[in-house]
Amino acid sequence: MTLLLLLGVPLAAGLLLTLVPEERPGLVRHLAAAAALVQLALGLLAWRQLPIAVSLTWLPKLGLGLDLALDGLSMPMVLLTALLTAMAVLASPVDQSRPRLYYPLLLATNLGVTGAFLAQNALLFVLAFELVLIPTTLLVAIWGQARRAGAAVRFLIYGAVSGLSLLGGVLAFGWLGQGAAGADAAVSFSFEALASAPLPPGAQAWVLALLLLGFGLKLPLVPLHGWQPFTYAEAPAPVVMLLGGAVSKLGAYGLLRFGVGMLPDAWSSFSPWIAAAGAVSAVYGALNAIAATDMRRLMAYSSLGHMGLLVLALAAATPISLQGAVAQVIAHGLIVALLFACVGLIQHKTGTTVIAELSGLLNPIRGLPFTMGLLLLALMAAAGIPGLAGFPAELLVFEGSWTVFPRATLVCLVASGFTAVYAVRLFNRVGFGRLDNARADWQTTRLAERLPAVVLTVLVVLTGIWPAGLTGWSEASTAALALRSQLPS
Repeated sequence: MTLLLLLGVPLAAGLLLTLVPEERPGLVRHLAAAAALVQLALGLLAWRQLPIAVSLTWLPKLGLGLDLALDGLSMPMVLLTALLTAMAVLASPVDQSRPRLYYPLLLATNLGVTGAFLAQNALLFVLAFELVLIPTTLLVAIWGQARRAGAAVRFLIYGAVSGLSLLGGVLAFGWLGQGAAGADAAVSFSFEALASAPLPPGAQAWVLALLLLGFGLKLPLVPLHGWQPFTYAEAPAPVVMLLGGAVSKLGAYGLLRFGVGMLPDAWSSFSPWIAAAGAVSAVYGALNAIAATDMRRLMAYSSLGHMGLLVLALAAATPISLQGAVAQVIAHGLIVALLFACVGLIQHKTGTTVIAELSGLLNPIRGLPFTMGLLLLALMAAAGIPGLAGFPAELLVFEGSWTVFPRATLVCLVASGFTAVYAVRLFNRVGFGRLDNARADWQTTRLAERLPAVVLTVLVVLTGIWPAGLTGWSEASTAALALRSQLPS
């Protein structure tokens, strides 16, 4: 029942919001936030019942069932999605245009992402994965900035290719597995059936290649990242909080579930190339962040670089590195959401995110000192400063990956050091210096506007000083996956 409620709450709330009178936009916003918080509470209540599962017959002839489960891998992802949905709603302007469409689309995004994390049937996973593309594209196309049309089209094309590649890989997985089991065997796309019908190494390689393309586009990885900087620069900041913090994590989760968990031989063969792709992404993202002239693009490339660290951990597939991968998912989700929450506040007050047009925001009289303080902490967390969420996650990634891929790990360590370069450059340029007297008379941020960034800041600090909040959810699950992956630990 709990699993169905986790999906039913955003679905019912999204439909209900379309019926609220147009003249009550505040009620729409409050109901959307309440729905996400109820979903978060349901997830926390289910924590002590793990693992829990439900299986309902749907289309058995197609091998598609409503198979749902919550375990150590999906639990932190579901909670993160619910939390970031609530923060994205609260970070949206009080006078948000067309609220009866905007907030239901945010909840529809939540529904798709949560459904994918809960799915225990590969076809159901693909359906939920594809569902996410529709509301997110509309959010970018309708409420984005000046070049939103181009960003939405690019996002849609890359997303469609990702979904088609994933569908091809899943269908090949099921059909080839059925052939290995015998021509008379009933096809099933449940995770249990796929894992119990191992494919020969050659077939695994073809399936994994398709899955790598699909999930690599979603993460994204270099050179599959063409949609990300443009979309992050043009989409509304609250939407990017959800895109970068939760939606992109479908790629990491998919690689963990399908690649490491179900295709161990192919994963072992591909892992050196996957680790190399992670290292290239880490360096490429960091160098482009250093060169960025816009805060949004800087954050986008920073996110791309941190996804490289995550992929390195998945490639190594040791017990420690997989713990680090899950920790990196949670830590990065919180940090990137906090970064864009701060950038959204700065843009709302100053009207720009161009670095050259901003200075002196730390000024206690006419600047935005509180927001800049939160931004400083977020940049420190992204740089892996001890005591903040990024440090334990990166430490586990590097420690777990070093024994398997020392060269790629060393490259990622250097790339991680570059984070401090662009963090210091950004904060020095935007925070210090002389205010532009012709423009700088900005109203201070109100408590309601600060709330999402404050909540995320508290969580970034708490998970930094209490790393079990990042790793305790999934230790047993990642250990089992590492054992199955057959890579040396």
